[in-house]
Amino acid sequence: MDMKSKARQSWSNIKLAFAQKRSASLSVVVLILMLIADVLPVSAVSTLFNPIHGSELQATSTLTFTSVADAQVEENNPGTNTGTSNDLEVINANNRSIESYIRFTVSGISGGIQNARLRVYCTTDSTRDGPAAYATGNTWTETGITWNNRPTRTSGATDNKGSISKNTWVEYDITSLLTSNGTYSFVLAGDSNDNVIFSSREGSNPPQLLITFAPNTPTAMATPSRTQTSVSTSTRTPTRTATLPSGSTPTNTRTPTPGTTPVNSPTSAGGSFTFTPSADSYVESSNSSTNYGSATQLRVDSLPDVRSYLRFNIQGLSGTVTSATLKVFANSSLSTGYDARSVSDNTWVESSITYNNAPSVGSVLGSSGSVNSNAWTSVNITSYITGNGTYNLGLTTSSSTALSLASRESGANAPQLIIQTQGGTAPTATRTATSVSNPTQTRTPTRTPTSVSNPTQTATPTRTPTSASNPTQTATRTRTPTPSSTSSSGNAVLVGAGDISTCSNNNDEATAKLLDGISGTVFTAGDNAYDSGTITEYTNCYDPTWGRHKARTKPSPGNHEYQTSGASGYFQYFNNVSPYYAYNLGAWRIYALNSQIDVSSSSAQATWLQSDLAANPKLCVLAYWHEPRWSSGSEHGSNSGLQAIWQILYNAGADLVINGHDHDYERFAEMNASGSAVSSGLREIVAGTGGMSLYSFTTPLSASQVRNSSTFGVLKLTLHASSYDWQFVPIAGSTFTDSGSSNCH
Repeated sequence: MDMKSKARQSWSNIKLAFAQKRSASLSVVVLILMLIADVLPVSAVSTLFNPIHGSELQATSTLTFTSVADAQVEENNPGTNTGTSNDLEVINANNRSIESYIRFTVSGISGGIQNARLRVYCTTDSTRDGPAAYATGNTWTETGITWNNRPTRTSGATDNKGSISKNTWVEYDITSLLTSNGTYSFVLAGDSNDNVIFSSREGSNPPQLLITFAPNTPTAMATPSRTQTSVSTSTRTPTRTATLPSGSTPTNTRTPTPGTTPVNSPTSAGGSFTFTPSADSYVESSNSSTNYGSATQLRVDSLPDVRSYLRFNIQGLSGTVTSATLKVFANSSLSTGYDARSVSDNTWVESSITYNNAPSVGSVLGSSGSVNSNAWTSVNITSYITGNGTYNLGLTTSSSTALSLASRESGANAPQLIIQTQGGTAPTATRTATSVSNPTQTRTPTRTPTSVSNPTQTATPTRTPTSASNPTQTATRTRTPTPSSTSSSGNAVLVGAGDISTCSNNNDEATAKLLDGISGTVFTAGDNAYDSGTITEYTNCYDPTWGRHKARTKPSPGNHEYQTSGASGYFQYFNNVSPYYAYNLGAWRIYALNSQIDVSSSSAQATWLQSDLAANPKLCVLAYWHEPRWSSGSEHGSNSGLQAIWQILYNAGADLVINGHDHDYERFAEMNASGSAVSSGLREIVAGTGGMSLYSFTTPLSASQVRNSSTFGVLKLTLHASSYDWQFVPIAGSTFTDSGSSNCH
């Protein structure tokens, strides 16, 4: 019986009920409501009692696209192309402006565009004044665009941003710039000298274009459902999501562009999600030390032993996983096919995995069966995928004939993991599944280090750092020092800088030569290897210079290290050093901290720091990390996000903090928790002078005592039992220096 017949029958039943029961009793009213609810969907009932509401609403669809090309162009390198970079930087500065270009190919729009949003992910360098978005021409290519040949803007600023925080998505309203299907290019250009860095399509969170439109033939329902948008942020091809009313079945099937998997809207909460790998590679026994992470193919073979590895970062799932299918494109054929296996080890790195260090593979999850060349293969791995998380897979074969498969570097034929879910809470139209950070970033230790054994220790420490939750508190800085097990009769030397190596200049060699003549422990204050801290940049740029002193180096990472997912290049080069740690140097307790992960008062790092300060009381305490709490630098300036760490150290009576990030030298007076000069406080020195480049200053902060923005060099600290000397040592040919002494508190 159709809906109209049901409705007529229902009203007939109602009339009969009225004829039999003349009185307008409550039971009749209840009967009417029950009968209406029995035959009509909720949306139709709503429309009966509010007919205007039903006529005004119309179903919409939202399509999500990832960029097909992007690149930044640099004024001070006008002929250089950066199309393969992981970064899209924007800054407006005298003779060193940087703009970023992004292109999308839009298809599948079948009605009027209601809303269009350009989404970019801020990876590092939060800004007080974000860039504006403009339309631009389509004549540029990703591998050819430079500052000299960049196309001109074809519109005014369609949207302009103010403050932008790192590790967040930023949305630009560009509705006025889109009209229908086609190719669209945009440029992000700054209007201040406060730079910001977004992820490019080569990075972990590529730019996205979200378009909401009203289809020309909307589904005849009164109330539209919420749109389920599923996006794999590592894929470069659009993942389309059609919005359909709840309870309806899609009947219009779109033909996807190459490499695009259509994702149907769910008929209830849950849906279909398509992900591409965040890492993949193969290894082979005959070349056991060779890495194939950048290859466009994956391979399997039994003789010699050849295996492939894939990693998927799954996030944004709603409901219970009902199916999970691995799809891999075959370049060749093999009658026996391949097996997909579980891999429990999550530490392998795409750019460094070899047969020698590859993790073992687990049990077989499923098999592809016979494989034809130039065709997609499928393996059911539902038993392995339980929900959001990071999953590693191994591909093997029992055949002695090799099979070639497409890797994620192949582009349109990159492997896919298609997950179906059911139930759960339906997401909103703008929900986007972002990739999980590289697992190497989750190595934050939760243990509290025990104090160094000291058989002569008899004093009970009374120094307990107070909470960092109140940045304005004026805690009494008291300390009862415990004798150190390390002899304090001699002096210790700590020397280093931040913002160090790039293969584009030799300034780091000049500062490394200073280290050659200075004994002691070397520290790095982050941004050690530009541009992205990859293992290749560490090997080719940092290692030949500052790497000469690797054995005596105590490093810390910066924002550029984390432009490689999870700072994997940094951790690999420095032998999986802890993300933050402490050590004794002479009579001093030294803290190498990490400003690029959570530094809030409730973070694991802050909790560990307070515990270690209490467990290892010293008369003299020093800490270093990358981004400064206080800075007069024009490029970055002060970072209030480090207040909790500063507060903890100040409350504990620490003596000195060393930072980088701003490429200059700046020494501050001793300061209180609020950054005001005091007679007995915590001193900060910014030494971002390791060799990368130099920045200028803005209006000096009140506690700033010495500043220089024209000299590369290193900061040498001589640590005595109850005091310290500082000396800025310039590179050969430079004359600026700064030196002095101060007592520990």
